[in-house]
Amino acid sequence: MKKALITFVLIAAFTSAVSGQFTKAGSGIVFGSGFHFNNESGTDHRSGLMGISLTGIYEISLPLHISPSFTYFIPHVSTFSSVEERTRVSVSSMLFDIDGHYVFNSLDRFEFYGLAGLNITLARIKRKYTYVGSATTTVSESDNAIGINVGAGTYCKMTEQLDLFGEIKYIISKYDQVIVSAGVLLNLDWLKKHETPVL
Repeated sequence: MKKALITFVLIAAFTSAVSGQFTKAGSGIVFGSGFHFNNESGTDHRSGLMGISLTGIYEISLPLHISPSFTYFIPHVSTFSSVEERTRVSVSSMLFDIDGHYVFNSLDRFEFYGLAGLNITLARIKRKYTYVGSATTTVSESDNAIGINVGAGTYCKMTEQLDLFGEIKYIISKYDQVIVSAGVLLNLDWLKKHETPVL
């Protein structure tokens, strides 16, 4: 029930955002400090540290922006072997974020902003046991956490069509971690103004 509610909230938020008008959209590379699944810090059951993200910028009115994003981390895999069995543990995670940006300083090429928002972390652990002379057994478990984002970032205008962005934020939740991201944003306003009319 909890998963269904989270999924519904995410779909509703993204649908309402898509029905509006995004000014920028793009993707980037993400580095995280990671977390241990279910906070089992005494194990090697930690999440991946590198991922990719998709993000959009919805400009309400200066200095306020809304930025929904989705991040997928490359799973962290660890193996343990003994005489009788081999265990493979994989921890995967993804993030859904909706952040508000407050632009402090808007210069010709640079914009600096502070951010605060909502984070939903979905985590999954998969354990695969291979026994000598026997069948393989797979056990998986999922978990999720809702948290708050705080941080800062910047946009750098490279051309009329493209911006570079960099961002650092801290997720305050059951799965606390620091996230650093960088990537490219496409200026959707520019595309709309320069699109070729259909004859």
